Amino acid sequence: MRILPVNLFSIQNRRIENKSYDYSPDKLLIRQPPALDSITFTGKSAMSIKDFKKLGRYMTCLYSGEKMLTNEQLTKMKKRGFFQGPISEVVRKLQPYKNKYLEPVEKEVFERIEKAAVETPDIDLPQLFKNWYRTTRQNFRRVQKPKFDAIKTLGAELPQEYIQPFFEFMETVDKKLYDQPIKQEFSLKEFSYKITKIIEKMSDGNLKNRMQKLLDMLHNENMTGKKPLSPSFVKQVFDFKNVKSTGRKSILYEKSYKQYETNKDAVRIAIIEKMRETADLKGYKKLEKLCAGNIGMIEGMPVHVPFSNKAFVYDLDKVLEGMPDEKLKQKMMDIAINLPTSSRNADALILKFRDSDPNIIGDRLFNPSMVSVEHLKPKSEGGANTIANIALAKKQINSDRQSKPLWQILLNYPPKNQQKYVDNLAKLVNRGKLKYEDALAQINTIEREGRIILDKSKLKKVENPIIEKLKEKFIVLS
Repeated sequence: MRILPVNLFSIQNRRIENKSYDYSPDKLLIRQPPALDSITFTGKSAMSIKDFKKLGRYMTCLYSGEKMLTNEQLTKMKKRGFFQGPISEVVRKLQPYKNKYLEPVEKEVFERIEKAAVETPDIDLPQLFKNWYRTTRQNFRRVQKPKFDAIKTLGAELPQEYIQPFFEFMETVDKKLYDQPIKQEFSLKEFSYKITKIIEKMSDGNLKNRMQKLLDMLHNENMTGKKPLSPSFVKQVFDFKNVKSTGRKSILYEKSYKQYETNKDAVRIAIIEKMRETADLKGYKKLEKLCAGNIGMIEGMPVHVPFSNKAFVYDLDKVLEGMPDEKLKQKMMDIAINLPTSSRNADALILKFRDSDPNIIGDRLFNPSMVSVEHLKPKSEGGANTIANIALAKKQINSDRQSKPLWQILLNYPPKNQQKYVDNLAKLVNRGKLKYEDALAQINTIEREGRIILDKSKLKKVENPIIEKLKEKFIVLS
């Protein structure tokens, strides 16, 4: 059975001053009829992964069965100032979200904020986190100490040639833990990673673009190559007016800037200093301190370097590289990998964000419960990047899963949660928000990769009511 193709038209969604739609002829688009074999009675084209993720507000997490927060919802919360101002107001605005979207550690931090809002209602989130710093650091160090003691005890069993480098390394770690300055080489890779993590969460688009532009300068081939810097790149960094003189270079350039062509460290400092000034102007204290610390590293000065679990694991592995006793090394690395983190300890979370902007603190509190795209068969194992091979899950659980098989992760969660997810997919199909074929393909993958059987009785193919009317009005050729 075939349906004759129909020319459809639409109005561009453009509004004029009185907030009504503009129906002028130049805004009227005539669409070409689709190919006959592309007409479907669902009336919907294949959905992209990005569009499916937007449906997260209607879904529950594949694993936990709980509601998730979408990126759009969190962005609205930031724009409406949910995390700004006195903590008493912050608590009032966030109260409806507390039990719905906060994970255990984040909920514990929020409950501490609630308590503080009774005692000191007028301070803001950054100031509260600073007030907590000394106490939380002491509490967290008590939690960390047994782990580090165990690593040092095992370190005493290392071969003779490894003992001195290991304990020198641990001495540096102790200084980081107790905020003592140390000498450390500048690492563009580590600096870029930390900067990128901060700017990802910025709500100020102009600031975000400027910081990214400056970061791109640090990675410019002029900076990473062995040749001297080009005059045009030096001009771009210092942004001076190139007053040209006939037959020769700018006098200003020759006098003041030519020296930088062979002094990449000075140019690197100039770029990071621009980052620092911008961060200071906008009130991003954590970003400002990060830039100031890295300038000190380039200058060879002792600087305060916050302790980082990831950096500790990476550096310990380098210190123990090539060690013949693999079992001993593995014991030490296992302890290091399982050190308490901000996703498992409330004090660690407070310490990590003590110099952060209110929106960054708020983003971190809700981040673990945000919607994320989970590849049912991991991409590293050859899983396709298609709607049939993805599902929606909380960001924290998705991150913790890494590349483990789906069936292994599902052992930690009751099957009713996966069934709830399937039932929600069926509701989306019934409302015409999702194609039946896409939902069915996704459910089949969950069953196959998760090694479970799900009830698909609620999933029914629903014809699009608009197409049904078209079928009645237009000639049908058999």
